[in-house]
Amino acid sequence: MTSGFSNRLKEAKELVKNQSVKRYIISENNDQKVERWVVVGKTREYLTMIDPYWCRCYDFQHSVLNNEVSQCKHNIAVQIALQENKYDIFYLNKEEYNFVRSAFLLS
Repeated sequence: MTSGFSNRLKEAKELVKNQSVKRYIISENNDQKVERWVVVGKTREYLTMIDPYWCRCYDFQHSVLNNEVSQCKHNIAVQIALQENKYDIFYLNKEEYNFVRSAFLLS
């Protein structure tokens, strides 16, 4: 399991290095804001959350949810990007986010 984490960590660092982490700040009504993360992978973009941890990737859905590992590389990449302040940030209103979100969920 340690080598599995080492591989995920290495891949997560590479994602951050390649500027693959995107932070979306969505304005709700009454000045409330919601945060979502997207990590651009090799073949698609993954909608990811950090509180609680969640990712749309295969590894998260099968390995993390089955308690084989604690996090996928996309979750780890977001944590590294936050620590190093290395991510793109986008501000959207609710309507814009719903459009973007549907693209991530359909891909």
